[in-house]
Amino acid sequence: MQSNNNWSMHSIAGAFTLGLVPHGYYVLKLASAGQLSNLAPRDHFSSLKGRVPSEMWNKLCRARGAHLNALEGLPLFAAAMIAGNVARVPVSDLNTIAAEYIGARIIYTALYMGVKSEGVSYLRTGVWAWSVGLPLWGLIKAGRAMSFDD
Repeated sequence: MQSNNNWSMHSIAGAFTLGLVPHGYYVLKLASAGQLSNLAPRDHFSSLKGRVPSEMWNKLCRARGAHLNALEGLPLFAAAMIAGNVARVPVSDLNTIAAEYIGARIIYTALYMGVKSEGVSYLRTGVWAWSVGLPLWGLIKAGRAMSFDD
């Protein structure tokens, strides 16, 4: 079924919001442990090691890593969605890339926060590669759509 709704620009906000989920987990865990401080929030994390149980520390590290990775990938994804719209890539293609990206990021975040074994961590890396490949493909499609014949 063909959709005329272009969700690609909305998906940028969705990807950003999804990246906040692990951060929210991190904040709630620290608050419940009485370890949350907002005085120097970026430096606060490094001071927690040894003050919280090691299992909690590991979970917080994974949550923080998932959050940072989401923010690191967001500019590439946003650029792909914007370039795709400027180049007038078909809406169905943009929507597919956006939906797959959001899906890949959901899976990636779940794996990042949940995986505890080295072997399964490579599955997370594979999902990361998939999530990076999608906006790269979107940029290639945008470039092809914008190429001009002399």
